[in-house]
Amino acid sequence: MNRSGLLKCSLVLLLMVLMCGGVFAENPRSATADIPFDFYISGVKLPAGPYTLSLIAPTYVLLRSKDGKVQQDLYFMQDASPGKNPPSKIVFAVRDGKYYFAEVWGYFGKSQLTSFNPQPGDTSKDVPLKPVEKGVAKSPSGLQ
Repeated sequence: MNRSGLLKCSLVLLLMVLMCGGVFAENPRSATADIPFDFYISGVKLPAGPYTLSLIAPTYVLLRSKDGKVQQDLYFMQDASPGKNPPSKIVFAVRDGKYYFAEVWGYFGKSQLTSFNPQPGDTSKDVPLKPVEKGVAKSPSGLQ
């Protein structure tokens, strides 16, 4: 690539980073959820309790228990674009009496956990997400 092309590419990349930064500054980056039941992610059983979800990248979220004993990387695929005032929640699939982390809904739309495979007989259970800003909980509106 010649010097002019490299400069143009760098400017486009910088513009994209600045635009994304503005989007993330306006929208929540982390949220908390009190999950009242044990649940599974990729075959791993996690205990009920308070958790924080931190948005690291548009398709990558870090899940952490309040006590710090549990930490899990979560990768998502966006299923639906955001609507007006979308609910902020985690959707668990209920299968054979067990709860499986399946989706997250928020300002970014609806995203499915990539390691989860829905089945026709699944039912669902929602757990609300409460955004966190500088350590203070706000009314539900999505990840912060």
